[in-house]
Order: sequence, then C-alpha cells, then structure tokens
Amino acid sequence: MTSTPTTPDAMRFPIGPIQDLPTRDAAALAVVAARMEGAAREWRDLLGGLDDSALARTYRPGAWTVRQLAHHAADAHAHGLNRLRYGLTTEEYVIQPFDQDAWLSLPGAALPVEAALALMDATNARWVALLRGLDPVRLARHVTHPQEGRQDLWRLVAKHDWHLRHHLAQAQRALGIGA
Repeated sequence: MTSTPTTPDAMRFPIGPIQDLPTRDAAALAVVAARMEGAAREWRDLLGGLDDSALARTYRPGAWTVRQLAHHAADAHAHGLNRLRYGLTTEEYVIQPFDQDAWLSLPGAALPVEAALALMDATNARWVALLRGLDPVRLARHVTHPQEGRQDLWRLVAKHDWHLRHHLAQAQRALGIGA
C-alpha cells in the first residue's frame, strides 16, 4: 500500500521532479508520444461531467483550481509545442516565457473546461505527429530559456511530457483520485 506524500515538495510535485528521458532515440520519442496521448485521454476522462464545485477544488491551499489547472495545462501544452517547433526551425531560439498566473486572469480561463480539452486534444495531435515523425538527431539543437538557461530539445520534450502529467496528477489529487 502506498501512502500519499505530505511533504511540501511531494504535495506540489505529485509525480516528482522533471526527469530527463532515459534514452535519446526514436523509441524514447514513441514512449513520450504514447504518454502524451494517455495523459490527454485521462484529462478528458477526469473532467467529463464535473460540476462547478468540483472544478473549484484545489489540491492544496493556495493552489490553482481544477478549472485553472485544465486551462493552464492546455495553454502550456500549446506553448511547449511552439517552443519545440521554433527550436527545430530557428537557430539558437530564445524562448519567450509567459506569466502563467497572468494568463489565468484572462477571460479565456473562465471558459468551460471543454474549451481547454479541445485545445489540449488539437495540440496533442500535433505533438504526437511531430514526435513520431521526427528524426531524433534533430533534437540535439539548443534553445535558451531566460530563467533556465541553454538546453537541448530533448530536455524541452522531457519537460513538456512531464508538465502535462504533473498537472493531471494535481487535478486528480484535488478530486480525491489517486495518490
């Protein structure tokens, strides 16, 4: 039997920290594509039919609501895809960060979660097609994040794979599902 972690880091990061991919090859990209497909399905299954009170739950005090997590995850998934595409097509691309909290204060974050799910589905289809069709050698290129520094595209892929599942786990925790 596993217990629910209660340390501040475990509460904030229920699936743990970002991990680099164990290999850097087509098989690793296939694994990430499959995980992204699974996570998108889990998001849809989780949010289907929830009422406003469930969507207003948080996984810890001061955290984003389930509704905010869904909208943020969809926005960030689209943003991550564009970061990767720029990194693949622009030499030494400098990532443009975005203020996550400010984005959640915009009117689109109040839309029904179906809007977030539709964006996530469409974005995920493009992520999966790119990952499955990409020559892994191309991920050796680098981008620079103003706060995180220079990183290769493998790290970017790992980060966005983790990110989608990370916020899913937070939403599940808020709804009392899973660890």
